[in-house]
Amino acid sequence: MKDREKELREQLAAGSTDSEALRELAGLVGADRARKDEAVELWRSMVAVLEPSQLPEGLLALARAQVEARREEEAIETLARCTADSPDNFDAHDLLGELLRRAGRLEEAADALRRAGELDPRAVRPRAALLACLDGLGWRDEADRVLGSLQRLGADDPAVGALVEELMRRRG
Repeated sequence: MKDREKELREQLAAGSTDSEALRELAGLVGADRARKDEAVELWRSMVAVLEPSQLPEGLLALARAQVEARREEEAIETLARCTADSPDNFDAHDLLGELLRRAGRLEEAADALRRAGELDPRAVRPRAALLACLDGLGWRDEADRVLGSLQRLGADDPAVGALVEELMRRRG
């Protein structure tokens, strides 16, 4: 692995802007827990050279690297850019909503999680996180509607059904 990393670094030092080489190098570096910040900078370099059509994927990868490096506020900014440029990107809205929820920015989180749910009506994770946000905000009517949608999803999936039961138990 060190040989491949060295080879990629030499290729990039020679002036290459090959996004695949940057992607591979960022993946190699990001696999090492002690080098997460370096991986973020490599992803940032990659985003700078991407074609516009590749930008949403690159921004999402950068945000994930920022989360791994415990740079959540930077990841929120990156994901806000990603969702603005690519409003139909489910993964970006889902991750943005989760990070905003963790940061206590519940109204913003609810907006991102609602959009994720619109983009993938069968997605459970953003609905469960949305329910937590709505409960935290005291928006009981909307929370009840979200819980109902989770119950409908859970009718076909025992794992989702178990999650719904746990959520109902927690809500009291």
